[in-house]
Amino acid sequence: MRLLLACLLAAAAHGAVADCRPCHAARVKAQSATPHARALAPYSGEHFAGRRIIDRGGNSYNFTATGLTLQKGDEKISAPVAWAFGSGEQAMTLVLSRGGRWVEHRLSWYRNGDRLGLTPGHEPALPFDLEEALGVVQTDRNATRCFGCHRPNEEPGVHCQACHGEALEHRKAPGRGNVRRDTSIGLCATCHRTPDATFVSAQPEMEDPRSIRFAPIGFQVSKCFQKSTGFTCVSCHDPHGEPRGNVNGVCASCHSRESARCPRVADACVSCHMKQSSPIPALRFTDHRIRVYLD
Repeated sequence: MRLLLACLLAAAAHGAVADCRPCHAARVKAQSATPHARALAPYSGEHFAGRRIIDRGGNSYNFTATGLTLQKGDEKISAPVAWAFGSGEQAMTLVLSRGGRWVEHRLSWYRNGDRLGLTPGHEPALPFDLEEALGVVQTDRNATRCFGCHRPNEEPGVHCQACHGEALEHRKAPGRGNVRRDTSIGLCATCHRTPDATFVSAQPEMEDPRSIRFAPIGFQVSKCFQKSTGFTCVSCHDPHGEPRGNVNGVCASCHSRESARCPRVADACVSCHMKQSSPIPALRFTDHRIRVYLD
């Protein structure tokens, strides 16, 4: 774990990976503005610095541009924050390094209400002490998974090489045959999750409402996906600047107004057949199990 920490910090100091801009300037510029590109960043205090809250147990959380201080009575803990996970489109979670281990902070920032609240997955019960109030110590496995998706290469965030590979040969001699061009759901599901191969529910959002956070799970059990050829995530999401301009047009390519028997088929497919909900407080997700809702 200490080696992983040292490598990540060294990479951050070194800077970005090899530049794709000389040949793909427009795409790199567009992709750099996406939530994917902002999935991880060194902590700068954004959304946190200057805030002070006291929980119902009397623990005081004070945030600065470099870290945080927890205090209760005469006890005090100060710790620098290393990383901010999340693009900020919906939320942002802090990760600290403490004693050679990664610690996911107990509080996250939520855009909905511009407030701090309990980090998803953390116990709502009052922390036993200040160390517990600091957050949850991550196992090596969890830390590797988190950084593997939010920082698949040296550069924080998800950028060109996360999808196209290191492409050393492509940089030497650019060509379509020596760069990865994978548009499958499998590639996206590497991080956005896929149904459990041992149990595939026809209604995953009923088995676990939080599963809609992971779009491929519902999408792959949709009849639209199962009865189509070549219908994948990138049919609707442009990885270089999502979403695509006319998502409803994707639906209309198979469902005519007559066959769908829907007077709004041309302009409201997603809002009616892919509804949003909040299975996790303060967060909203689009349910990707495309269907006719019965309620």
